[in-house]
Amino acid sequence: MTFDLADWRVQVDVDATRRHTSENASDHCDCAYCRNFYETLPNRYPGLCVALSRLGIDPMGPCELMPFTPNLYLACYPVKGRILRWGRSQLAVGDIPIVLETGEIDGFFLWAGEMELPWVQPEPADEVRSPANMPEFLERMRRTWLLRHGQEQIHS
Repeated sequence: MTFDLADWRVQVDVDATRRHTSENASDHCDCAYCRNFYETLPNRYPGLCVALSRLGIDPMGPCELMPFTPNLYLACYPVKGRILRWGRSQLAVGDIPIVLETGEIDGFFLWAGEMELPWVQPEPADEVRSPANMPEFLERMRRTWLLRHGQEQIHS
């Protein structure tokens, strides 16, 4: 199926994407940050979940989830298909930026973020031990986000 996203055009095998991301959905990390994402995403961003679902993407099946803070997340979803036309428009669903990136031989990646989500876990966020709150991880994720958004200069 072909989708026009602003001045972008993508071809997506919706069924193959649905199968692929649904398989990933059962392979969640069980840390408090990830549990928080999965518990709060559908209620906070129902429009994003609908838009992803139309492309065959299970919103609960990112191949990579990056919590920058307990309340700020970036998610990467694999899409089976190809980018037919690269656009110049910045893509977004509501106030959530979307970035498309080539990657897999038979597909591409859709990055969604920065998503602000409320903290609903019983443990205080600042007491959770997870790779997500280690300074090295946070710095790596910050650099990844800047590079993915075309930042040539990264300032510490």
